[in-house]
This record gives sequence, C-alpha cells and structure tokens, in this order.
Amino acid sequence: MFCTKCGANNPDGAFCCTSCGSPLNNPQAPQQPVYQQPVYQQPTYQAPQQPVYPAQPVYNNPTKPSVPAKGLSITSMVLGIVSLALFCLWYLALPCAIVGVILGAIAMNKSKIMGVKNNMATAGVACSCVALGAAIIFIVIVAASCSSLMYY
Repeated sequence: MFCTKCGANNPDGAFCCTSCGSPLNNPQAPQQPVYQQPVYQQPTYQAPQQPVYPAQPVYNNPTKPSVPAKGLSITSMVLGIVSLALFCLWYLALPCAIVGVILGAIAMNKSKIMGVKNNMATAGVACSCVALGAAIIFIVIVAASCSSLMYY
C-alpha cells in the first residue's frame, strides 16, 4: 500500500505511513481510538456561604438625655469638697464654698430647664453649703475665743 502523502511503500494492514506518519486509508487496518487530551478547566472559586440570621428586633428605646452643664456640676462638687477639707483656713474655704454654691445652682437650673435630674450639682451645692456653714461656725468660735482672751 502506498502513502498518498509521500508515496512511500507501506506493508499491507498498516494504518499509518512508516515514512511520514500520516494516516493511511486502509479499510483492513484496525481502527485505533483517537486520543484526545483532556481540556484543562481552571477551577472556579466559590466563596463560602454566610449563614443567614434572623433580623434583630428593633427596640424603640429613647436615648437618655445628656446632663447639661456637666462641667459646672463637677466644678461645684470639687469646690464643695475642697472647702469642706479646708474649713479651718476660712480665707480659702469661704470663697470656694460661695463659688461652689453659685456654680451648682446654675447647673441645677440648666438641668431643670432640660427636664433632667442632675445629682452631681445637688451634691456640689450640698457640700458647699455644709462647708460654708462649717467655716462660719469656725470663724464665730475663733472670734469668741479671741474676745474672751482679751478680758483676761
């Protein structure tokens, strides 16, 4: 059998040319299965599924209003505590207590207008009033002691 491509003589029953390797049209040759290379498919990435949770209930909780004049309240309380601690030094305790009462009263008034309770301002006014009273009592006691000493 002759090759139609190169013209080489091939043995009978051959299914490809021994010289060029091209297939021969030989009906007697056993048909060899044609090998196909597998087609490479790039794997596709699938993101993991996120679990679906039921929607969180929405609560209509009004936010707590902020305390107005918070700085005034803190200052009033600090001045009240300082004047309580220094009531023996009346020249320091009296001004601290007076300023503490004034600032606390302003903070309480602003809170009252907003409709919010300001406990820190109340505590500052209370501390300042107690310190003011303690300083005045101390001054009276010292003045009475000094006046009684003058007669001896």
